[in-house]
Amino acid sequence: MECLRNLLVVFLWMHAACKLDARLKISQPALLEVESTGEATLECAHNYNENTELKLTILKGRGENVTCIGTTNSSVYSVNSTGLLQCRITRKRHIVSVTLCGLNSSLIDNYFCKIEKLYPPPYEGVQGNGTIIYTRSEKCSQFLLLLSVEILGSVTLFCVIYSIVLTLMNCRAKKLVKKEEENSVYERMAPSTGGEQSRRNTESAAALCKY
Repeated sequence: MECLRNLLVVFLWMHAACKLDARLKISQPALLEVESTGEATLECAHNYNENTELKLTILKGRGENVTCIGTTNSSVYSVNSTGLLQCRITRKRHIVSVTLCGLNSSLIDNYFCKIEKLYPPPYEGVQGNGTIIYTRSEKCSQFLLLLSVEILGSVTLFCVIYSIVLTLMNCRAKKLVKKEEENSVYERMAPSTGGEQSRRNTESAAALCKY
C-alpha cells in the first residue's frame, strides 16, 4: 500500500512538471533595424504547434499602446491595424511574424509581442520582453556618441599619465640638482681641510726640531 502511494505521488509530480513545462513561452529579439523601405519584420517565437489558435497583439512603448491585433491558426490570418502603422501577419512553425509598415524615426520605440492561446483550452496569455526597433540613422548617432565618449576617455587617460610622468621627471631633476649642489659644497670644503692639516703637521715638525 505504501509503495502504491509513493508511485502515485511520483506520477502526480511528473504530471505537474510536464504541465509547467508545456506552458506558453515567448521570445523575441532584443534589437531590430528598420529596412530602407520603412518596414521591419518582428518575429515572435512561441512553443505551440500549428493547430493552436493564437491571438497576437503588438504593444508599443511603456504605455503599451496597441499597434496591431491579429488572430491566426493553421491557415487563416486576420489582422487589424491601429494608429499610424500597417501590419501583416505570417505564421510558420513556432513563429508568428509581424511586418510593420510605415516606420520612421518618430516611431522608434520598444515593441512587445503579446500572444494569447484561444484554442484549445485552457486560455493562456504571455507577453515578451520587448524589441527595440531603430533606424540606421539612430544607430549611427548612438555609434558616434559612444565613439566620442571613448575618445574623450582616452584623451583624459593620456593627460593623467602624461601629468604623472612629468611630475616624476621633475622630482628626479630636482633630486639630481640637489645632489650636485651637495657634491660642489663638499669639494669646496675638501682643500681647506687639507691645508689646515698640512699647517698642523708643519708646526709639529718645527716643535720637534727645537727640542
